[in-house]
Amino acid sequence: MKHTLLYIIGAALLLAACGGGGNNNDSNEKKFQPKDRTTNEMSSEARDAALAAKRAELEVNLDTLLYSHGIRFAIVEPKIDGDITQDIADRISMKMLQIASQNGISGVGSYNFVLGTEVAQTGRATTGTAPQKMTVKYELTFKVLNTLTGDVYATAVQEVMGVGNSFVEANQNAVKEIKNTPAMQKMLQTASQRIISWYDENVQVIKNQVEKAEGEGNYALALALLNSIPEQATTAYKYVGEKQDALLKGMLHKQAADMLGEMEALLASSGDEFNPAVGAYFSLIPTDSPEHATAQKLYAEYEQKCQARRAALEAKAERDEQAARELEKLKMLYAHEEELANIEADKIKTKYTSMASAKAAEAQAKANSRPTGLFGSLGYAISGTFDRIFKVADTAGSFLSEKLGIGDEE
Repeated sequence: MKHTLLYIIGAALLLAACGGGGNNNDSNEKKFQPKDRTTNEMSSEARDAALAAKRAELEVNLDTLLYSHGIRFAIVEPKIDGDITQDIADRISMKMLQIASQNGISGVGSYNFVLGTEVAQTGRATTGTAPQKMTVKYELTFKVLNTLTGDVYATAVQEVMGVGNSFVEANQNAVKEIKNTPAMQKMLQTASQRIISWYDENVQVIKNQVEKAEGEGNYALALALLNSIPEQATTAYKYVGEKQDALLKGMLHKQAADMLGEMEALLASSGDEFNPAVGAYFSLIPTDSPEHATAQKLYAEYEQKCQARRAALEAKAERDEQAARELEKLKMLYAHEEELANIEADKIKTKYTSMASAKAAEAQAKANSRPTGLFGSLGYAISGTFDRIFKVADTAGSFLSEKLGIGDEE
């Protein structure tokens, strides 16, 4: 799907519009505040290159996370121990999510299969040179695990080294050396083939899981389990078409009150600014739910505010260059309104299903508790990694302008 590409294009257009004429900076989250310009200008070619570089730096394909019908598994956080602090564990988890994404695998939405790593420190030293540096070495053993059977489907080993002015910095730099190596690619390919075979050979196991969650009213978990079935598992995937619509409807009804609350919070912070997430929440609240009438009223009021703001800009645009630029930016956003709202809606649905899957993994870990936990020395299941990816996407305009210096202001 091309939704994310449109999202990035929209962010680029937003930045370009803010730069037209005076190259002023603006973000989706604050009102236009013109200031004196510096001479820091970027050509369209340089801006395109900078955007491409930042997207490459992120290294996670949002299409794979949101829309993939292929392999899905959960990312398991490394065990916190010694130099492996929570921050380092988070960084390693992000690396695993990136590598999975680069191989066409979604790292959210399933807990029957997980990717984790055992981390062994093989070196820790201080150099005798001036200036003094700290070094660390690690051996990481990556594993794809079937949490139902305990079988390890594939493994790969990497050795990394980090150097820094402190051990904290050295550990951070060591994580940066974790790469999508041929060994990692082979591991994920082998694991994927075994996962596909498992689904086709265990259709009834999946049906039992889904129907149990549905019977308990946990539609988000049922949908997460259903969406974890890869399209390549042709026998099992037939079940997706049979159940998906009903489970999605059940989940949206179950979450209607939460979605209304989140919509109200967005309205309070958005004022009369365009925010596609507002429309996304409104579109997801079922029309036959008690919350719909309130959502409809709030959305109508929001639309009136936005229209009034646009009309005011149109009235000023002919005589005010700053208003003209702001109007042009607004038109670009509205031109992509449907695509942006669809992206936000998919993110909201993924959030609920991933949270439900993570909670189920934690419950499963407790039910099968051992001194080292369900995943042994791999660590513990996590749910927060994908939220960090979405946060970057949510703030694409301000994030890129701040980090790349596009349209810097004094």
